[in-house]
Order: sequence, then C-alpha cells, then structure tokens
Amino acid sequence: MPFCLPTLADLQTLIIPSPPQLSLEDSLQEAIAAISGGDCGCVVISQPEGFGLLNAEDVVRLLAQGQDTRQPLATLDISPAPTLKLSDWQDIDQIGQYFLTEGVRHLLIVDDRGNLEGVISQDKWLSLLTPHGDIKKNLEPFFTLTLNLLCIADVQGRFIRLNPAWETTLGYQTKDLEGQILLDFVHPEDRAATLAAIEQLKGQEKVEGFLNRYRRADGGYVYLEWYAQPYGSFLYAVAQDITQQKEIEETLKKREAHLQTAQRIAHLGSWEFEVATGKITWSDQVFRLLGRDIALGMPSYEEVLQIYHPEDQIVHDRVVTEAIATGKPYDLECRVCHEDGPYTYIQARGEPIMDAKGQVTALVGTILDITDRKTHEADLLRVSQQLAASNQELEAFAYSVSHDLRAPLRAIDGFSQALLEDYGQLFDDIAQDYFDRIRFNISRMSNLIDDLLSLSRVSRSELKPQWVNLSALAANLSQDLQIQEPQRRVEFIIAPDLKVTADPTLMAIVLTNLLENAWKFTSHHPSARIELGVMPGETTPVYFVRDDGAGFDMQYAKMLFGVFQRLHNTAEFPGTGIGLATVQRIIRRHGGKIWAEGAIEQGATFYFTIP
Repeated sequence: MPFCLPTLADLQTLIIPSPPQLSLEDSLQEAIAAISGGDCGCVVISQPEGFGLLNAEDVVRLLAQGQDTRQPLATLDISPAPTLKLSDWQDIDQIGQYFLTEGVRHLLIVDDRGNLEGVISQDKWLSLLTPHGDIKKNLEPFFTLTLNLLCIADVQGRFIRLNPAWETTLGYQTKDLEGQILLDFVHPEDRAATLAAIEQLKGQEKVEGFLNRYRRADGGYVYLEWYAQPYGSFLYAVAQDITQQKEIEETLKKREAHLQTAQRIAHLGSWEFEVATGKITWSDQVFRLLGRDIALGMPSYEEVLQIYHPEDQIVHDRVVTEAIATGKPYDLECRVCHEDGPYTYIQARGEPIMDAKGQVTALVGTILDITDRKTHEADLLRVSQQLAASNQELEAFAYSVSHDLRAPLRAIDGFSQALLEDYGQLFDDIAQDYFDRIRFNISRMSNLIDDLLSLSRVSRSELKPQWVNLSALAANLSQDLQIQEPQRRVEFIIAPDLKVTADPTLMAIVLTNLLENAWKFTSHHPSARIELGVMPGETTPVYFVRDDGAGFDMQYAKMLFGVFQRLHNTAEFPGTGIGLATVQRIIRRHGGKIWAEGAIEQGATFYFTIP
C-alpha cells in the first residue's frame, strides 16, 4: 500500500505530552510499571547530560541478561535518547529520516533550552503513512479486550507482556507475572513438554495446539491450549482456557466407559449406518457379539450380511431396505455364524434418522444377544410339550376315574342294595351294620372321585376373567346354607361391593369351599358367626373369610392346603380333604396367594388376594 506524506497538522497530533519520567535512582521494576501504565510505550530517564530512554524492547533485553528488577537505573546501560528541537519540528524529512531510515522507536521533543516537551513514537509516525490511521490505537483494544490469553515472552521463557485475560483466567495481576519465568507456573508433570515446546520455538518453528496446565492464584490448575510463533528474540503466543472442555471430555470418557461396561454386562451393542456413504459404526460390544476382530475395523454392509445365517441374510437385507424406504423402525432376530462354535442368536433393532425433507439419512440401533433367551424358550417349549403330554395322560386318567372306577362302585352299591332288599330279614344287627358301612364308604369314594375330577378340571380349564361381585356371590351361598339347615343359628356378615377381576366359575368354587368349611366347622357351636371382608390399608386388597368355630393348631397350618390332608377326623367333621387344595390352585392360577390363621376352638381366618 503506498505511503502518504503527513502534513504539519498531522504531526501536531503525534506528540504525546508529559511522558513518564524517572531518575537514575529509580529501579528497573518502576520503569517496567511506568512503561506498562503509559500511552507512549517508553519511559524517559533524567540524566546529568540530557535524557536517556527505555522502551519495552530495552526492558526485554535487560531481563534476558538476567538483570535484577530491583536494581537502580544508574547501574544499567541506558542509551541516550534521540531528540528533536521544536525549532526543527517543521523538517518533516528529518523526522522521517529518524523513523524510516535509522529505525528509531521513540523521538523526544525538547525546547531550545533542552526542556522535555513530549515524545513521538514510530508507531504513531507509521500510522500517518497509511490510510488505516493509528495502528497501535486500533490494536490496543483488541489486545486488552480479547478473551484469549495473549503473551509476549523472551526466549528464556520470561513473561514480557500479558493482556488482562490472564488476570481473569489465573487470578494474578499482570504486573505480578511480567518478568517472571513461565515454567514456575506450569504443572510439574507438564514442564518437560513445555521446555520442549520452547526449544522448538527457539529453532524458529511455530507451535500449534500445545496443551499444558497453569497454576491459578488459588492453587488450582487450568488447561491452556497454545499457539505460538517466534519473531526474532521474542515469542508471541495466544492461549485459550479449555478447562471446561477438558472436564466435559473427561465426563464423556467416563460415560463412554460406563456405557461400554453396561453394554458388555447386558450383552447389548449399538451401531449406526449412514445411508449415503454406507459407513457403518459399531460399539466394541457389537464386535464381540458378532464375532468380528476389532482390529479389522468397521465392516462394509456386505460383510455384515455374511455374518448371519444364509437364511437370515435375505430377511435382514429386506428389512433394512424397507426401513430406509418407509422410514419405519424394525425389530428382527438373526442367527450369527461363528467359526469356533455353534450359532448364536441376536435381536437387531433399527430406528431411521430423517432430514428436514423426510428422507432417511441414517439408521441407528442396537444388537442384543438373545442366545440364552432362545435356549430357555427351547427348554420351555420342551417342557410345555411334556406338560401337554402329561395333561393328555391326566385327561385320560380323569376319564378312567369317571367311567372305569364308577362302574365297579355302582355294581357294589347296586348288589349291596339288592342283598338288603332280598335277604335283609336274614341279617342280624351286626350284618346290617356291615352293609351300612359298605354303603357309607361307597358314597365317600364317589365323593372323592367327584372332588378329584373337580381338582383336575380347575387346573386345565381356561380362565375367563371378568368382574365378579364377591359380596353378592357370598350372599347367595349363605342363603343356600341356611335353607339346608334352618335350625342353626348362624350370623353372616358380608362386606358390601367386594369386587375382583377373575373367572366367575372358579371364584364361585373358592367361596363355596371357604363358606361351606366355615359352616361345617362351626356346626358344633350353638351359635356361630361367619364373615367375608377385606383388610383395611393394604396396597393390594386382602380378602378374608373368618369364623368362630373349631379352629386349628397353627403348627399344622401348612397341611391345610394339601390333597387328602385333614386336621379333623371324618366322624367329627366329614369331608374328603380336597376342597382347600382346590381353592389354593384356583387362587394361584389367578396370580394370588392364600394363607390361614387360627387357634383351637377360637375359629379360623382364610386370607386371599386376587391381583
């Protein structure tokens, strides 16, 4: 860009009046502070003969020589300052000669008697030679206000100038840092790498993306990312505080580690497929599940298909193609081929990712190892088939009981009845008693057969759940019992609106057995009380049937629900010992529980739940 000669009016704007002045008794540290706090970038030193001058470059040179900042300026080699009298001010060419030819950084302006009037800097002069104006004035706000850490250091690693961002980031005042060795603030573990970076800069090589940790004023550390460029005897660098970024990276690493662990434990892997490029990305667990060596890298789509059983390759390809075309998710099971073993089973799920136009750009999903589940399903199928065969045998047995056993019983009953009718007058009392016992046991055997058939049907019948009003059902049963034995004094207490979702036929069997048991075991008392209710305050309703009859010993409570298990003899309380076993089986088929509490001659309570 071409130079433009300044005018005298322009030159008048360049003079900085009253520049900072120090005496030879003042220290180098005071000179550094004066330069940093002033506008002209230098300090004037009053000497016996004229003026001396120190600028930032002079300070850098002195510090590089190892000069103590506390020593007085009189002990230092301070060059005489170039001066220009006001009477010569109009000689624009002479001023240009100083700045452009001799490379002077600052020029002192004095009056005819040698008194200091002001100072003009090379930067100010050069700013007049271009249409960009005052370069330093434009750059200084950038240096001061930028959020990045800007640094000028010498090749010995000593801070020369720092911007205010250092105060914000590290908590130190810049005046406390300038002149200090930067390694003193670097984390011990990072010093060797930092020294290597400085050596690289000394060799006139730039440094990019270098990371190290700097100590804060509060003792903590921040991560800085450096970009540095050597220029002559100085190092110019910019750094960015990436502590938050590093913390986020560490958090992401931990989450990734947790995710990998969770996927390994759950036998679950994640994947992504980019439609446009065909690029596939697997988590480590997918490599393990599909038996591919992670060193081989990510597979192509064709390689993925080859992993599956030949019959499943066609299905997998069709499902993926449909998902890309329709944008619908998919869920399928495939068999995985392994060189060193049998097939394993996986469940592959995929979800389409669409762009703003509704086009599928990618598929993401999971791979789940379901080999154990498939094995259990096969075992369950085998058990189910065995159970079905057992049920068929049970049905055949039930048919045999119903027909083959009843026929002999009917014959015994019929012939014994014929004997009594035809020859009864020939039998004495003992013989008559024998025949009565025969007929009683025939009846009892018939009841046993009926109860066994009922128990068998309870286990095999299909559940048809619907709303069942237990209160109404119990009310009808209590009326039937009172009609059968109207002479008994029994009080029924039935809680209103007790409703469950259950099979109505089976629930009728439950209440019939429980209420008939309560009726039977209170029969030896002159008056009785039978109650149907629900326990208060329970999350899952707990229903109960309670009586104040014969009760039972709690040490035998587990025997109550066993087939043919009885706690009382048949002479005292008749029965087959199958009723409560039937009740328990019905309650369990509904997913509920049943249990009992009681005491001898203090009654019994049967509790049950229907979820």
